[in-house]
Amino acid sequence: MRARYPRYYAQKDLLGAAESVVAGYQRAVAGGTPVSMSHSWRDPDVPDESVQVIVGGERLLLTVEEWLGRIELAKPHVMSWVSARVHLEGAKHRAGRGRAEPYWHEAVRRANPGRR
Repeated sequence: MRARYPRYYAQKDLLGAAESVVAGYQRAVAGGTPVSMSHSWRDPDVPDESVQVIVGGERLLLTVEEWLGRIELAKPHVMSWVSARVHLEGAKHRAGRGRAEPYWHEAVRRANPGRR
């Protein structure tokens, strides 16, 4: 099916990559910069076949056109983009919200030395 509908699956994969990063952040961090996302299937303000990640007032738009053929690079790109924009000083580890993303726990620890 992927070969027959590459754009559909590319959009699903972009959405999965962005959701993975955003949900991992939200499960692991309390009190950091707000991170959210939207996508064209649910938000008419987002261009067709795209996913948008929002950190503070900045937006990252991921389009199928741009990422088709290299979807495997989308998640590391989103992680890098979000990491460069969130402020974790004063943030805490969020407990009890499912399996936490180790990357964000380490980032919170580095941003708040001396805190356990």
